[in-house]
Amino acid sequence: MFDSLNIESKDIIMTAAVILGPIFAVQAQKTIEAFQETRKRRMALFKTLMSTRAERLNRDHVQALNMIDIEFYGRLLPFIKTRYQTKKEQAITHAWKSYNSHLNQKDEYDSLDQWIKKGDELFTGMLYSISQSLNYDYDKVQLQRDCYRPIAHGNIESIQLAILTGLDDIVNKGKPLNVINIPYPENHVEIKK
Repeated sequence: MFDSLNIESKDIIMTAAVILGPIFAVQAQKTIEAFQETRKRRMALFKTLMSTRAERLNRDHVQALNMIDIEFYGRLLPFIKTRYQTKKEQAITHAWKSYNSHLNQKDEYDSLDQWIKKGDELFTGMLYSISQSLNYDYDKVQLQRDCYRPIAHGNIESIQLAILTGLDDIVNKGKPLNVINIPYPENHVEIKK
């Protein structure tokens, strides 16, 4: 009697393993792929922020900042319909909220330099939180100072800003366009009609 029960339970276990094994394997593969895709998107965001950290008005930089809430949102737990964030994800979203709030508080500082210094501090803290979540071993000083930006880039941006400000003054504020006389060089050739 025990032999027949033993055979039946072995058959049941074997049949369940044959049926459930591939299902579990597919689910495990889907979980791994989802994890890899999430890491890939987070790495792309981090790389964008790192490569544009000296150009904070860069469109890609701003776009990456706006993706932080999405990429580090956490996971939805379907059974209790709530979100779960790891401590690292919370640190990132809290650092982003602080930095984002600061960006809109320029008038609350006595000088532009103070506002910029505080912004640099908050941005570096946020970048540090992201680097830690992605297992990079950077320190805050390294994140803040180890970037290269040619002086010429800053000069070009200043010139472009001056041109755009001048155009805005003419087009939107009604300021007159100053025209200057440029003298002809001594060796110029006049074209007669």
